[in-house]
Amino acid sequence: ALEGYRVTIFEALPVAGGMLATGIPDYRLPKDILNYDIDLIKKVGVEIRTNTAVGRDVQIADLRQQYKAVFVATGAHKGLKLRIEGEESPQVMDAVEFLRAINLGQEVEIGQKVAVIGGGDAAVDAARVARRLGKDVKVLYRRTRGEMPAAQEEIEELDREGIELQLLVAPVKVLSDNGTLRGIECVRMKLGDFDQSGRRRPVPIEGSEFTVEIDTLIPAIGQEPDVMCVAGEGGLQLSRWNTIEVNPETLYAGMEGVFAGGDVVTGPSTVVQAMAHGKTVARMIQRHIEGRPVQREYSVTRPVMDVDAVELSDAEVAKLHKPAMPELPVVEREGSFREVQLGFTEEMAVAEARRCVRCDKEARG
Repeated sequence: ALEGYRVTIFEALPVAGGMLATGIPDYRLPKDILNYDIDLIKKVGVEIRTNTAVGRDVQIADLRQQYKAVFVATGAHKGLKLRIEGEESPQVMDAVEFLRAINLGQEVEIGQKVAVIGGGDAAVDAARVARRLGKDVKVLYRRTRGEMPAAQEEIEELDREGIELQLLVAPVKVLSDNGTLRGIECVRMKLGDFDQSGRRRPVPIEGSEFTVEIDTLIPAIGQEPDVMCVAGEGGLQLSRWNTIEVNPETLYAGMEGVFAGGDVVTGPSTVVQAMAHGKTVARMIQRHIEGRPVQREYSVTRPVMDVDAVELSDAEVAKLHKPAMPELPVVEREGSFREVQLGFTEEMAVAEARRCVRCDKEARG
């Protein structure tokens, strides 16, 4: 849009923002901050059509006729199944679905005793949201605390907010009585040999089965793209992980004028990675429209300079400690989705900046 092109975004959800809007709770990313950025995008001329799903309301083949280029960035909004007996119970709701409903302000009916399965950021978010709704929450994870993929500071928040973490535990079967979830049968695990991820593979301990009494189960073991929007598009190739295969340098998807990026290509990744793909594709689309070769150009714009090392004595170095981020007290979090990290005061921000602006002279440690 900044280069003068008319850009249209087709968004399946009723709001713009994708996973930022529906997958990250307000206490981590307040909606006013996100909406401010979305408004900036609209102000440069980008049209956003919500409630318009590719594959349902519009087809890629039609878009190729109407637009000079198409960028597929549909994300990874489909929660993975546990693949255990009984998970079709209506009281089982995957974390992506649960967080989406909460973020969209929809009424969500969950029981008082909630178990979340998984150890990633989505599992932690789902648990902390359920706790804010006044529920008794347990997180069950099949490996150890140190192997949880969630950010360490997020795991620590589980402890502060009174959420029980049960480790080396795996679900075996969902237990229901006349259609009502009563509990989940689990087995205790021990760590075996290392697997391809570099972590020790969890192995069930024979005879260690036990039951956790719950009335709501939220699986959060991962996500994958929902590639129904490209089903039948003969020029697009899918990997065995249900992601779109692209040229890694240009993100060209093998069909004239079609590019893809973000989680639909990488699988669940970071917001920063998705944004980086967006910037790359914008440059590639411009080259495509202008008839130039669709390829990356690498150039060094900053001169490389040699600098002399600075010798410092201990007397010249001031040891400045990192200021602790002020946080909303735990007692004020239940029933509230106010932002937890409150931000630095001006004094704290200046102190933090002094640690790095001239780290060769000012600070160490």
